[in-house]
Amino acid sequence: MMKKKIFYWLLSLVLILLSLLFKFYFSSNNPLNSEEKNIKIEFATVVPTTLMNQKPNLLALHKDYPDVTPYLLEFCYGVPLTSDTSYFEGLKRFMAQDYVLKTEKELKKRFGNLNKHKNRIKGAFSRLKFQFKDVETPKEIVFSNSNYNYNATCYNESVLVGLERYIGGNHSVIKEALNPTDFPEWIRNGMEEKFMDRDVLSAWISTLLIKETNGYHIEEMIRWGKIHTITEMALRINNEDLAPEEILRWSNAQYKWALSNEGKFWKYLMDESLLFDNNEKNRAFLINNGPYTIGLPEESPDRMGQFLGYQMVKNYLIKEKIKLSKLPLIGYKKILQSYTP
Repeated sequence: MMKKKIFYWLLSLVLILLSLLFKFYFSSNNPLNSEEKNIKIEFATVVPTTLMNQKPNLLALHKDYPDVTPYLLEFCYGVPLTSDTSYFEGLKRFMAQDYVLKTEKELKKRFGNLNKHKNRIKGAFSRLKFQFKDVETPKEIVFSNSNYNYNATCYNESVLVGLERYIGGNHSVIKEALNPTDFPEWIRNGMEEKFMDRDVLSAWISTLLIKETNGYHIEEMIRWGKIHTITEMALRINNEDLAPEEILRWSNAQYKWALSNEGKFWKYLMDESLLFDNNEKNRAFLINNGPYTIGLPEESPDRMGQFLGYQMVKNYLIKEKIKLSKLPLIGYKKILQSYTP
């Protein structure tokens, strides 16, 4: 028993040191720091109050926000877009709800000035465009009230950001507005403003640059490793420190748990023959959001499959010293073969 404890203590120490090495590598060798493309991104804030006051008819609404209008109004607010009258009356009914008014008030207070986020997002996309010249950047980022439906999601040339998802999970507005059954603690823990810029970049990269796979679980794990790594590098403007747990949407405690149990998680995948499995249920357990990673102890963070893919990709970059622009073309087998748990 004592030997086993010593082994895991040493393993945890090695993993922590390796994590620090990754952090140093990305700070001193970030290829995104050198140059960036001059790009144009429009930013808009579209909340129910704005629509009531400034967009009284459908023609003006569709003209200004053609990509996000149908989704925002019909899906998020339940407003029919069949005529100006139905649109305006539906919007009034939505605005009459007490929790909507409280949410609007908090959004105005919290996010009245989004310049810091706008500058960081645009800078990150500029660096992304420099590395990946064939990938389009968004034409507009629309900050909105999505009625608690989404963090950041892509629609054609637009990214829609649900500002209310970044108020903070323990805020009184959130606790009053959200049913605990539909929004348990693990979801509310992710409603932090620090994740907003990361979510915008990740949503775009996962949609346009590193697209979803249909093969083995290891392919999707490494796909997410690429997404997280590119997102991290794009957001490291001027080598500004960026905590890995922010990229993973975890707390620091969750990240430390994942690091100290990386070897055991790898053994679990081997023992259960999960790497080259393609069962959709098992993939969801490893990749999707949840209270924890099903199959592991309940104190584990969710999406441990994404975490391991992230570790594999960073390990590959350090060993092979490849340019970031080459990463999307590297097959999952090469990255897997380079990994030493």
